[in-house]
Amino acid sequence: MIVKIAGLNELNDYSFVVIFCKYQNKWLYCRLKGEDTYGNAGGRIETGETTLDAAKRELYEETGALWFDIKPLFDYSVERSEGYTTGQAFLAHIHELGELPDYEMAEVRLFDTFPDKLRFPDILPVLYKNVQVWLNLHSAEDEI
Repeated sequence: MIVKIAGLNELNDYSFVVIFCKYQNKWLYCRLKGEDTYGNAGGRIETGETTLDAAKRELYEETGALWFDIKPLFDYSVERSEGYTTGQAFLAHIHELGELPDYEMAEVRLFDTFPDKLRFPDILPVLYKNVQVWLNLHSAEDEI
């Protein structure tokens, strides 16, 4: 499997969004019902949705986020033996969580970094590293 990072809006024909969520100065991750691994909010982009629309929908459905700021960070691609997909990564600062909708998630939990038991362990650490780079670059802008 090969995970590549691209600049924002450099790729096209997006299939997925992934949202890195900050809440109370920690990273918020979701656990699927019947699973013991954690992952980011995110998923498939539905027909007619923009990447931002999909990210907002997935964020609510998978975390219960009611009030948040969200922004796209970068594009990514994943190449596997069964094919090639592209997606867009987002950062959400959640200000208020409601009840977790009764869809596919069993719970959300806060972590200092990404969890040890990680869903998509070949993909999410690569994306997380690039989120950290993005955060470091943008925090440095305030220092100039």
